[in-house]
Amino acid sequence: FWLRQGTMSTIEWANTNSCLPTHNFREGVFDNASMIGGNFMETIKVRQKGCPYCEIPCGNIVRYEVDGVLDEAELDYENVAMLGSNIGLGDLHKVSDLNLKADLYGLDTISLGNVLGLTTELSEKKIISDAIEWGDYKKFKELIEDITYRRGLGDLLAEGVRYIAYKLGGDVYKYAMHVKGLEVSAYDCHAAPGMALAYGTSPIGAHHKDAWFIATEIKMGRSLYSKEKVERLVWMQNIRGGLFESLTTCRFPWLETSLDLEYYLKFLYSATGVRFSWDDIYTVANRIYTLIRSFWVREYIAEGRGWSTLMDTPPARWFEEPLTKGSLAGSKLSIDGYKQMLNWYYELRGWDSNGVPKKSTLYNLGISEIIPVLERFTKLSE
Repeated sequence: FWLRQGTMSTIEWANTNSCLPTHNFREGVFDNASMIGGNFMETIKVRQKGCPYCEIPCGNIVRYEVDGVLDEAELDYENVAMLGSNIGLGDLHKVSDLNLKADLYGLDTISLGNVLGLTTELSEKKIISDAIEWGDYKKFKELIEDITYRRGLGDLLAEGVRYIAYKLGGDVYKYAMHVKGLEVSAYDCHAAPGMALAYGTSPIGAHHKDAWFIATEIKMGRSLYSKEKVERLVWMQNIRGGLFESLTTCRFPWLETSLDLEYYLKFLYSATGVRFSWDDIYTVANRIYTLIRSFWVREYIAEGRGWSTLMDTPPARWFEEPLTKGSLAGSKLSIDGYKQMLNWYYELRGWDSNGVPKKSTLYNLGISEIIPVLERFTKLSE
């Protein structure tokens, strides 16, 4: 099945589980999900696409037709969700065309889908005067060109959702889906506190690369705000963001074929001649996360912006506006529950109540030289 659809099967799965981003993350289900999902994709797929020598390629090359013109594009879950359901476009041919245009212009499709979703909502709410409707393929195509060449409204949109919210002010921040300035990748978290925490604490902002936690969360229970979830999340970050990122290796052999993690230690030994234990791996991973966090804290305080738990908090929409459709209608995140999970996360990482690494943690991880650097900007807890 993976060889037929790659990541595209996630469209139907996410829609079934009410986490498919729809209409700028207002909903988790999309009425036309079947028209942009993996099953429909198979009807226009011409070949697979993956990294050189990969045995489990995740990409799909499709041949599509829009306005009588045939072309080919590479599709996966993220770009289809963000340029499909998130902007209300239920035609995979047109989604493919927007994706190809973004690829040719060098635009990130996750950020682009967020920007187009936000812009459409701002038009709907009359916050901007431009007339843009959900699913308006031609208008989206124009906006992609305007963003690329920074023409008209595109000059503002090219800066991303955080800057758009800052520039327009008012309540726009409530609709700008980002963490730390990075637009949210394609999983709605109204009913997924663990995945929301993964977004909130990811070192690069709201991305799933460090911890694709949503599947684990569904098994553990969507409504739970438990320490067990946080412990599992930290473990997953250490594996994906620590081990896999350090080895620059793909996560899919482990994730999709259940390759035993012990093989990665064997690979590492074969390449280096050094035997690493799992304690070694976790120490290195914790060092990586704490070092990156120290960099964030230093840079933010140095620029006069300060640091607080807000930097690790997902978008306001998921806390304030419940889902209105699907099996989880009425769901939204609990701010108190999320804060408790965030506190547990900080404790497990050895950071203080604001998410700043403690002196003892820096010592224990062998990076005590950072202490005087950070203390130029903030007082560290012991």
